[in-house]
Amino acid sequence: MEQIWKKIIRRRRLSLWAIPALLLWIVSLFYRIAIRIRNNYITPEIKCSVPVISIGNITVGGTGKTPMVAMLADLLLTEGLRVGIVSKGYKRKSEESFIEEGYRVQEMPTDVTGDEVKHLATLLPEAVFSIHSEKASAAQKLDEQKCVDLIIIDDGFQHQKLHRDLEIITYDAAIKKRYLKPFPYGLLRESHHSLKRADIVILTRIKFAYDLFALQKTIKKYAPNAIHYNARFDATRIIGKDQIWPVKYLEDKSVFLFAGIGNFKMLKKQVFALCTDLDYAMELSDHQEYDKELLEEIKQKAEKLGSDLILTTGKDWVKLENFDFGREIYYLDQNIDLDPGEEKLLKYILDKFNLKRQVQ
Repeated sequence: MEQIWKKIIRRRRLSLWAIPALLLWIVSLFYRIAIRIRNNYITPEIKCSVPVISIGNITVGGTGKTPMVAMLADLLLTEGLRVGIVSKGYKRKSEESFIEEGYRVQEMPTDVTGDEVKHLATLLPEAVFSIHSEKASAAQKLDEQKCVDLIIIDDGFQHQKLHRDLEIITYDAAIKKRYLKPFPYGLLRESHHSLKRADIVILTRIKFAYDLFALQKTIKKYAPNAIHYNARFDATRIIGKDQIWPVKYLEDKSVFLFAGIGNFKMLKKQVFALCTDLDYAMELSDHQEYDKELLEEIKQKAEKLGSDLILTTGKDWVKLENFDFGREIYYLDQNIDLDPGEEKLLKYILDKFNLKRQVQ
């Protein structure tokens, strides 16, 4: 269904896909009404005793929320603060809720954790994760344990039941204007007017923006009181089971790429610029489930093309369960370069909530 939906919204103007697109447009009218009712009539029911920071977006798909969660949590952990991370564990099969430290979560199966949570746990072993189908309940349970100094909500902008003390929005600068229509006719989960609720807006993937200056002007019009940042996603290394290499390792290699993420096109562009030859780019559904049949298909295609190595993302990597692809396989480690700088964002948060550095 996701693949069909993508074909519809990516359609050309004169296309048979315009027929189902009309149905999506009708559905989007009801979606807009539902969002308006929710925003106007649902008030936060749960308030935590520690600061709650939400990192979210207003579009469907990847805008860099999870990398931002990882970066901010790591900065705060480095200051000696106890950081809690709340998520529903999207697309996990288990309904079990749990509160565990990252080093324990990274050993749990993805059916229980969800792919993004498990990947975050590998990056943040010292953070405390609270996973529940209701994010407000997850935050409340974590707060009750008195084990963290602040809580970060992954994808929390639309979650109205929980009071947030700081709203951070990641906005993908590379999205084409023609996709900025209400879901499911387009990618917008909320209208741009909702940006007025944001305290901080971070434009991501700025090097792929079509007109960065015009976009910055537009975003500032909708969020005039917010603090504005730009962010670049830079890959500095690739990580395998037993090896870590700088991305220069890809320069003389032919690469087979596969991933199930929200914004595959941007990943493909990034990898294409890093390697000698991109043999194949296999786009899968966001949060793709991997079975032996699919893994064998990937292996056989890479063998047929004679690819030197296989490349994927961190959240796909945690679901592969040591499958033997018959060649090297790595995931691309993404870093965020924030302008005007991570230190400025960190200082703002520490000052806003009067949080004291616990390390010298």
